[in-house]
Amino acid sequence: MFIAILSVVTTMNRFVKKERTQIGTLKALGIRKSKITRMYVNYGLFISIIASILGVILGNLIIGKYFLEMEMVYYEIPYYNIVTIPLVYEVAVGIVIIITLVTYLSCRKILKEPAAQALRIEQPNVKVKENSITTKKIFNKLSLSTKWNLRDIARSKSRTIMAVVGIAGCTMLVVTAFGMFDSLKAYVAWEFETINNFDYKLSLSTDYTDKQYDEIISKYGNNTSQTVGVEFKNNNDIIIKSLTINDSNGLLQVTDHTKTPFIMNDDGVYITEKMSQVNNLKIGDIVEWHVIGSDNWYKTKIVGLNRDPQLQGFNCTKKFFDTLDEEYKADSVYTNSDLSNIKEIPGVNIIQTKKNLEDGMNSMLNMMYSLIFVLIAVLISGVLAAIEGESFADVIIILAVVIIYNLGILSFTEKEYQFATLKVLGYKYKQIKKIFIKQNIWIGIFAIIIALPLGNFMTDYIFKNAIGDSYDFEAMIKPITFILSSIGIFVVVYIVNQFLARKIKKIDMVSSLKGNE
Repeated sequence: MFIAILSVVTTMNRFVKKERTQIGTLKALGIRKSKITRMYVNYGLFISIIASILGVILGNLIIGKYFLEMEMVYYEIPYYNIVTIPLVYEVAVGIVIIITLVTYLSCRKILKEPAAQALRIEQPNVKVKENSITTKKIFNKLSLSTKWNLRDIARSKSRTIMAVVGIAGCTMLVVTAFGMFDSLKAYVAWEFETINNFDYKLSLSTDYTDKQYDEIISKYGNNTSQTVGVEFKNNNDIIIKSLTINDSNGLLQVTDHTKTPFIMNDDGVYITEKMSQVNNLKIGDIVEWHVIGSDNWYKTKIVGLNRDPQLQGFNCTKKFFDTLDEEYKADSVYTNSDLSNIKEIPGVNIIQTKKNLEDGMNSMLNMMYSLIFVLIAVLISGVLAAIEGESFADVIIILAVVIIYNLGILSFTEKEYQFATLKVLGYKYKQIKKIFIKQNIWIGIFAIIIALPLGNFMTDYIFKNAIGDSYDFEAMIKPITFILSSIGIFVVVYIVNQFLARKIKKIDMVSSLKGNE
């Protein structure tokens, strides 16, 4: 929404500046300020209403339907329908109000000016103090184009800030979108390359016999685990979690904060880091708990923390569990034996390969992957059209081209009078083009640099706060993702400004300079 609003801000600023002479003419003809204001505000109002209505309809029919159908296939729900919650309409109304307000603020400055001033081309507000920065020490040796751009940035602070925020916002979203891919891949690798250190998992039947169990472990090894539901007291609350009793001999590994496997001690229970943070528990605390279905309550010391990407609860060794008044009954057996030709084992409910488990995890993540695809598609597909009467409807410009184009054309519009002056003074097209592009390249590079850590922060925030307490993983963005995102945005900034620089050739020096007479 912020990026969309910024796009509207730049578009309306450019539109109103283009209409400056017309506004001055209307004021000179005696038309009241309120009527002129209403005319331009209605422009933003009607467009935002139409866009919001289209957004609600298309959001339901296209994007909403796409994701809902994907979810229903995964969860195997046969009957479903799309429901638009009230928040959608509230957001739509909010967007209309914000865009209408932005439109009003865009034309308010010009409407405050007297008719005679509004009819003149807007000239930069030159201050001696701002210009003096380029006349001191090292700055005095810089080229004319560098000095000119430094002065222009100092004069046009609001436009510069708007450009930095716009490009940084686009870069941040690109880093976030591709960074989520990297992070999800790292999550799957953590689960299936580190924690799951086996080839096959045998999920035992709930009613297996002792004879069946003995035959299973004699053939495939005594590498087992049991997961039971437990309740524990936390202040005045009773919280339900799971307890994994691990007797897998390293085939089901436990990892520390750095995702490195370690061996648990036998003198207490371990809890996952995410669970300790959510429930304000730490090493050394005594936790009171019992197995669901059992009346035996235990007070046990927390002897360590472990990390698990998708299962937050208690962990302990079988040796510790045997010291309690409980019966250990394995529900899983892990093995590296080749079971590819075995379809059925007495006492085993499901035979799963690690690849099957990984495929199931990826299936669950497909919805998130699809959401990322949509985000990337929105960012990398835009159509640049109608640049000064030339149609570029078939030119696909990557990475939020609308905002970058609007910022560039706004910058050009404000400098048109100055460029006309330079042309009269004899400066060639290439020299003026260099001045124009240099400043936008500076701003683009600066915005990209500050956006990279923001993109990492945003990705990390999403994974830590938006996926619930059952998961524990953070942003794991590869360096190549930062590099490619930076290059992509920079290329867009450069190409768009190359397009805009061609407008310098079309500046009419006579009309530009004599417009103020």
